[in-house]
Amino acid sequence: MAKRPGFFLPLLGLLGGLMLTQGLPIGEALAESESADSEAPVVLVAPVATGVVEQAPLVGEVTAETTASVGFQAAGRIDERPVRRGQRVTAGEPLAHLDSRDLTARVDSVEAELAQAESEARLAGQELARARELRQRQVASQQALDQAISREQATRARVASIRARLAEARNALDYATLAAPFAGVVIELVADVGDVVAAGQPVVRLAADDGRLIEVDVPERRVSGLPETGMARLESDDAELEATLDSVSGAADPVSRTFAARYRLPAADGRPWSLGQTAMLEFNQPTPHQRVPIGAVFARDDDPRVFRVVDGRVEAVPVRVLRLEAGHAVIESDLPAGALVVIAGVNRLHDGQAVTPRRGDEVAAGAGDEVEETSP
Repeated sequence: MAKRPGFFLPLLGLLGGLMLTQGLPIGEALAESESADSEAPVVLVAPVATGVVEQAPLVGEVTAETTASVGFQAAGRIDERPVRRGQRVTAGEPLAHLDSRDLTARVDSVEAELAQAESEARLAGQELARARELRQRQVASQQALDQAISREQATRARVASIRARLAEARNALDYATLAAPFAGVVIELVADVGDVVAAGQPVVRLAADDGRLIEVDVPERRVSGLPETGMARLESDDAELEATLDSVSGAADPVSRTFAARYRLPAADGRPWSLGQTAMLEFNQPTPHQRVPIGAVFARDDDPRVFRVVDGRVEAVPVRVLRLEAGHAVIESDLPAGALVVIAGVNRLHDGQAVTPRRGDEVAAGAGDEVEETSP
């Protein structure tokens, strides 16, 4: 399941402010009702209400799962760019070429230098062989043999050095051709023929064929309850595909205050959706939710919870606050429908505490009458 950003803390702050400013009469009734039996105080409870939320469609754009900005590994001037924007390319296909005349000349020069060095190395080897033979016959001195050995070693070292330079020159010549790292579509041409580019400077942007996504901007109020699946449809086509939630950005856009969400598309029967097309995500299934009075929600360890009453005792149940509306909190939780939760005075309770539950609607019906404490 894709991760969603946690943003219930601001909701809890707002929730706390609402509770303080509302001055709920139910809370006052509860405070007046507490008396002798402090171990099982009267608490006002209400059942968890359930319902569904119709999800409005989201409009987004078809994007690629993988994109890359491709550039040369060597500096130079672009003298050819055989691809066009929107063109499909295969892995290894040339995308652009640098002016390779100087690079070719360098390779030719180093190859000639290597040929000369190898010739000198062969000659030095032959001279060393003769010097050893003369030394064995006591005709040449040890000094002459040592000099021949030094010359032969020096020429071999020079050959190795030039070969390394030649490999570097050939690599540079190979780098003059920019090849596609994967099969895909050219989505942007960053540099033109005649431009002088540095090593690593982007020249072409590619989108891979490994998958398609729909990227949508999700309002802040909807991001927590975003469905895992939706039906994707192009504006220009009636065909539909089921899209699956892939990821949600961890922070809101500073200007729009929306979160970028990406839904993954399956293979479209060999007809991939074009990049940049406008697509609509429709959520056919309404999202189930629960509603409790605002006073039922409290924070513990920075997480929202409610107190459920079971067999005369309260237990803290984690919930996820989706939004606040008209004196209620819309939540998601594991609470069963109709479960009784404490709706006032939750900050005076602790997990496992014995209580005497009283329905909040019964208290409200009393039109302000004092709530009497019941005997345990």
